[in-house]
Amino acid sequence: MKVKRLLSSSLLILAFLPALILSIQPVSGQGVGVPKLIVSSVYWGANPMVPLTASPGDKDLTLSIIVTNVGDDYARDVKGTLRLQYPFRHEYYLDGEVHSAESISRIAGDIAAGRSFTFQYTLSIDGGAREGVYRLPLELTYRSARILRETSETIQVDVPVWRGEIHIQSTGTTPPKVHPGDAQVALTVFIVNSGSGSVNDLKVSIGVHPPFKRSSTGSDESFIGTIRPGQVAQVRFLLDVSSDAEPGNYPLELYAVEGSNRSLIGVIPFTVAEKARLKVVEVTPTTVRAGDSGVTLKVTVRNEGGVKAESVRVRLLAGNYFSGTLSDLLGTLNPGEERTAFFLVDVDGRAPPGDYTVDLRLEWTQDGVYSLNDTLPVNITVSKWTIPLILIVSGAAAVILLGAAASLHRRRKTGS
Repeated sequence: MKVKRLLSSSLLILAFLPALILSIQPVSGQGVGVPKLIVSSVYWGANPMVPLTASPGDKDLTLSIIVTNVGDDYARDVKGTLRLQYPFRHEYYLDGEVHSAESISRIAGDIAAGRSFTFQYTLSIDGGAREGVYRLPLELTYRSARILRETSETIQVDVPVWRGEIHIQSTGTTPPKVHPGDAQVALTVFIVNSGSGSVNDLKVSIGVHPPFKRSSTGSDESFIGTIRPGQVAQVRFLLDVSSDAEPGNYPLELYAVEGSNRSLIGVIPFTVAEKARLKVVEVTPTTVRAGDSGVTLKVTVRNEGGVKAESVRVRLLAGNYFSGTLSDLLGTLNPGEERTAFFLVDVDGRAPPGDYTVDLRLEWTQDGVYSLNDTLPVNITVSKWTIPLILIVSGAAAVILLGAAASLHRRRKTGS
């Protein structure tokens, strides 16, 4: 009877043993968790709400990389090492010298499951880089509760670089109408960046060639610096126009300058308007004597251009040996018309004999607005002062008359 009970108990234990074993085994999915790190975002700048655009030539720009733990356990002692490749570099100073790093490491510490950390790296971009997306390897190292040894994995990070596109938006000159002989003409150029990236360290220059020249050293170039996308920059150049420039349109090239290299931005149409061409056609007399006073010098001026000159005033810039009334008003000179200016000239008695070239200054207006001028040469010959023949004859006659009078006086005195 006891044997039967013992056998029954044994069979009962064997029947429930599998269930007991299963009840003490760990349930699948309820073991130690595993961290998993991914790159969830990459942007330039420190604020994800206001990201920056990175362009060739940018220096010390912040690249932010957000790493998120999408696993179910802590990632311990997380470190992110960014391996640098062209066109990116990171420069630092050591013992007063500049060095370039091949990689940059940052420590994140522990990242809990579902949490993120932002790695920030300071980078510079080569000025010759092309626009596009570059891939940089980011090495992430960490530990976990399940894997006590350090784990390392490399993720390729897409890093965008944008280039700017510079165009000429508009141009203007001061004065609005440019004529031959104008000096220090201000050429204003508005430049716009229509690209997706910034243009850095921008320097521009104007191609100056005849009939133009720069007004002073450096007046044909300008440093702008950085132009961001959509931004407009204004530059100004100062040019002189040759007095013999023909009226018409002239192309002026605008260049972007980087060191000794120049790249064409665009061509500026520069218009030179027609100017009245006033010429001296006759001067009378052409010879005066040293010591002459009140000589009427007549200078005839003709307008040989195709536009009229209004309120024409002439001045004789005669120098040290000439004085008197040396200005006259001619009024309006239509194309092909000529007028004569009258000057009353006194010649210094100490003027050495010879040929003199004096300046005739002409000033007038065109279109009722523009004050123009020109300077033309006038040739005058100064001869030695000599006693005029009439004075010689008059003097001789006076001597004869005085002699005759004296002789007659003596005869009368003797006869008495």
